[in-house]
Amino acid sequence: MPGPLRGRVGAWLCCAALLCGAGAAARGEAPIRVASIFAHTGVAADDNAFSIQGAREAAEELNARGGVLGRKLELIELDDLSTPIGAKIAAENAVRNQVTAIIGAAWSSHTLAMAPIAQASRTPLITTTSTNDGITRIGDCIFRVCFSDAFQGRVMARFAREELHARSAVTVIDLTSDYSLGLGRAFEQDFQQDGGLVIRRLNYRLQQATFTELAAAVKAAQPDVVFIPGYWESAVILKAIRDQGSAAIALGGDGWGTERFFDRGGRDIAQAYFSTQWWAEDESPLSRAFVRKYQRGPLPADAPEALAYDAVYLLADAMRRAGSTDREKVRDALAATRNFTGVTGRLSFAGGRDPVRSAVIMAISGGKAHYDKSVQP
Repeated sequence: MPGPLRGRVGAWLCCAALLCGAGAAARGEAPIRVASIFAHTGVAADDNAFSIQGAREAAEELNARGGVLGRKLELIELDDLSTPIGAKIAAENAVRNQVTAIIGAAWSSHTLAMAPIAQASRTPLITTTSTNDGITRIGDCIFRVCFSDAFQGRVMARFAREELHARSAVTVIDLTSDYSLGLGRAFEQDFQQDGGLVIRRLNYRLQQATFTELAAAVKAAQPDVVFIPGYWESAVILKAIRDQGSAAIALGGDGWGTERFFDRGGRDIAQAYFSTQWWAEDESPLSRAFVRKYQRGPLPADAPEALAYDAVYLLADAMRRAGSTDREKVRDALAATRNFTGVTGRLSFAGGRDPVRSAVIMAISGGKAHYDKSVQP
């Protein structure tokens, strides 16, 4: 490993040991090592901050309650550097540190790079927000707590056709993002199967300087809806589309709705809809307790934060049911999960490692997100 990467990983390892494992070590007990791999630096860092926080919150709560199987959790935080190669290196370091499981990553391109490392070492991996369909196909050790692109693409395509009565669509895809590519394909396929017409697919790259030309192409196509399966940059694109005077209704996926999304232009959106995993006003007791404890700032508690929190609790539940931290036994217990109830709702793994769970559609009006409806699997 190059020197700068080795130093940065080592710093996170030291931080994590102080965070969650020092107490157990002082008593001579071996803590349960769990890797938390997200972007602490780079372009994904702002979005990933909530996932990092959610995993920490769950680990700290579990340790305050006595840990799992009488042992503390040692949450080993590793920085994926916002790149697939950084994620691969982080996963290799996690395996070398003999973790029981890996929580992460957030972005699909990062998890796609990590999953083969976890699978080859038979280390259970639970991704929190990576929805790309190919991730869980990598092997039987790879799980997710979020829904997949196939599911949310179908949800948004049917919403566009049945609720918005859209007949035509333009998709705007980030060529550098496995998430954007996969979700865009899923939406296009289902929208056309439901009788709609995808007029154009427009491409961009996350770091490009301007979206003016792209926005002009959207306006020229005159679609009923424009589907942009991106992250915070989707708000910048939508602002450019609005400035061009397009009347298309904007649609997105679960990469929207973050604090950065609204800071970068989301507050200027007059009307849009996006799918997400959870909303902060959910009335379940676990959800209300989570919001009361962790609500911060003017925006609702973040879905990625709640999903990371749920992923750690799901892992703890599997270890308890397995009665062991043996990786194979934990993997088997995860696969056997039925009706696990977390902050973001109930999930089961029924014959696969993609959870059976519901989706939420949020509406943006006047620059604020509001609950629109829930969609069952």
